[in-house]
Amino acid sequence: MFRLDLGPAPGFPPLAALDRGGLEGPNKMTVREDEGRIAALYEGFASGKVSRRDFMRGATELGIAGAAAGAIGMLAAGPTAAQVGEAARAAARPDGRLDLAEWSYFWLGVKRAELARGTLVSGEQMYVEYWTPKAVKHPYPIVVVHGGGGQGLDWLGTPDGRPGWVTLLVQAGFKVYLVDRPGHGRSPYAPDTVGPWPRAPTFANVERQFTAPEKAPQPYGPEAKLHTQWPGTGVMGDPVTDQVIAGQGGAFVPDTAAAHAIWAERGGELLDKIGPAMVMAHSAGGPSLWIYANARPKLVKGLIGIEPAGPPFGNLRYGVAASPLEYDPPVRDASELKTVDVPARDGRAAGKLQAEPARKLKNLAGIPIVVVTSPASYHWPYDLHTVAFLRQAGCSVDHIELEKIGILGNAHFFPMEKNNREVLQPVIDWVEAKVSAPARRAGVRPRAVQSADPTAMNLADMGVFWVGVERKTMPYGVIPHGQMFVQYLIPAEVRHETPIVLVHGGSGQMLHYMGAGDGLAGWAHYYVQRGWKVYLVDRPGHGRSVYNGDSLGPSNPLPTYEQIVPDFRRAKAGGRWTGTGEIGDPVIDQFMASQNPTPQDAQLAMGLWRTRGAALLDKIGPAVVQTHSAGGPFGWVTADERPKLVKALVSFEGAGAPLVQQAGPGQPAPAPATLPNLAGIPMAYFTAANSGRTQGPAIVAQLNASGAKAEHIGFADRGIAGNGHFAMIEANRRQVFDLIEGWVSQHA
Repeated sequence: MFRLDLGPAPGFPPLAALDRGGLEGPNKMTVREDEGRIAALYEGFASGKVSRRDFMRGATELGIAGAAAGAIGMLAAGPTAAQVGEAARAAARPDGRLDLAEWSYFWLGVKRAELARGTLVSGEQMYVEYWTPKAVKHPYPIVVVHGGGGQGLDWLGTPDGRPGWVTLLVQAGFKVYLVDRPGHGRSPYAPDTVGPWPRAPTFANVERQFTAPEKAPQPYGPEAKLHTQWPGTGVMGDPVTDQVIAGQGGAFVPDTAAAHAIWAERGGELLDKIGPAMVMAHSAGGPSLWIYANARPKLVKGLIGIEPAGPPFGNLRYGVAASPLEYDPPVRDASELKTVDVPARDGRAAGKLQAEPARKLKNLAGIPIVVVTSPASYHWPYDLHTVAFLRQAGCSVDHIELEKIGILGNAHFFPMEKNNREVLQPVIDWVEAKVSAPARRAGVRPRAVQSADPTAMNLADMGVFWVGVERKTMPYGVIPHGQMFVQYLIPAEVRHETPIVLVHGGSGQMLHYMGAGDGLAGWAHYYVQRGWKVYLVDRPGHGRSVYNGDSLGPSNPLPTYEQIVPDFRRAKAGGRWTGTGEIGDPVIDQFMASQNPTPQDAQLAMGLWRTRGAALLDKIGPAVVQTHSAGGPFGWVTADERPKLVKALVSFEGAGAPLVQQAGPGQPAPAPATLPNLAGIPMAYFTAANSGRTQGPAIVAQLNASGAKAEHIGFADRGIAGNGHFAMIEANRRQVFDLIEGWVSQHA
């Protein structure tokens, strides 16, 4: 059995230096105690009761001098109480700083499906987002796979706003690849090919399984009463619980064996692309560990199971996976794996193992494996059977049972819980002992970063949150409704106090602002590199704001290549598209992989944009809002709803509703309209030279009729020719960005 008697891994504090609520230091206290003192300090300075000198002296004593220095400008400028509170909470959170050499993404397994109505992406694609620290301290990267109905977001941050395991791993010197399995999160569910929308997650199920099992009328077992680490109350009405259920609801093909077979394809493609790596997976995503290693045994250097799916057999017909694994002696069908029952004892559940002589999992032999189990989780009764099965099958497995090393109170979502950093430490220590240190001794070095368009960013903070999490009652329970995801990037050197909110277009998601992917920068990178605070939005039903028919109603069909390719052809004709501009162009495949179905109910969508945009600005304070394409109305209605908080508005070829609307089939176009609250807001509407869009002047006329200070700016009038509708991923995207950012700098 592996013993935790190691020194700390490079780049991470020792376990002894961690407290349940926060880091120990000269003024050791929990995050919650800290937050009260920091809030009082910030409120005192903002109100003029505390001098600048005393403010910085107090901040230094509290260990937040860097955060306080960055907030001085905002606090001295007459902020709202909400802004002061948010700044204080941000300062009280554990350090989220990241000095990144890379932040980008790519898609794997983008297959085209030919339907009668056109060509679309099959729904089997897998999204991968990655971060490379400037100082990589570990030879191999970590691939991180989410659990059940979740998404990669589960690892990005905690629901109470602290850094998630992705941030902590990057801070510890790991390159991290974060997966959204097919049908989850940024990997859109495709009802055309996968089937009807599944049910949404219910608050009752999330409470019972994850956030408040100790309060459930019928808990999953006696271990549930040991749960103490959830950062809120864990029940419906708790804003922290809202933040976790908002990201749940992903689904894929209901046939587990078919799903696992597709995971094997995607996992193999991922490892072929990135090279040798470790894999860490949680819960129902746990079979990814054994499936990836089975597919590419020479490329998997370590497997980290965070309460992986189990126990063996049942719907996992091949022991720990539903799709075939390589056994020695081989099996042609899972029925050839003979089992014996293991009786329940000492509070642990009954299970199954192979009958002796046991077959060996030959592709997993020699790969270091660890399984981590928490004491209050429903996995506690049966994870030992997963460990025993793997050992019987010839694997080298360590089992970290958290209560045995003094870490108490955690349930199944422990990467999100109050002590998530403390729980990660033994995992880091295990990786250092079993994978990183041996690899260094063998001379293994991490891959160098190479990019013609750097995505490097030095961040004071990176995080995520949700706004507008409402509730809707369905016959099967209460579900979340209308939530909107926000990811933020705060540069270490802020040169502009007013942040930028970036809102994507049509059927897309925020990736449009992350560039074409695969290491190429986009407008989000450029804004951060120039010192802007950036908030990236996934509108409700898009990207991480998972679409669900029970919440948002029937969806429009998934966009086809035939609908969108003409835009790429126009950019190709203008010399701004680097690919062929036709179906079969791999760059277009990467773009199409991100497309989502959209709500049929346009009025519902418009209402959500208005209220969610307002909620975002209420949280972050005055901002510049930038929109694109069918996301244009988000900007108009948000400015109308919160005119004092929109300092400027930029739209790149945004749709005109509700100001200027197109005619419906067989109907005349509605009369142009105005919005009552836009008076005095600077606005710019940009039109590309080769996109075929001509609606800009009419929209600008209605903006000015509403009292805005709006202008139409054609790229061609500023000497920029050839661009199509997706200039943010075209060859001269930096040149176009310079034009837009120049206007923003002047008017915001």
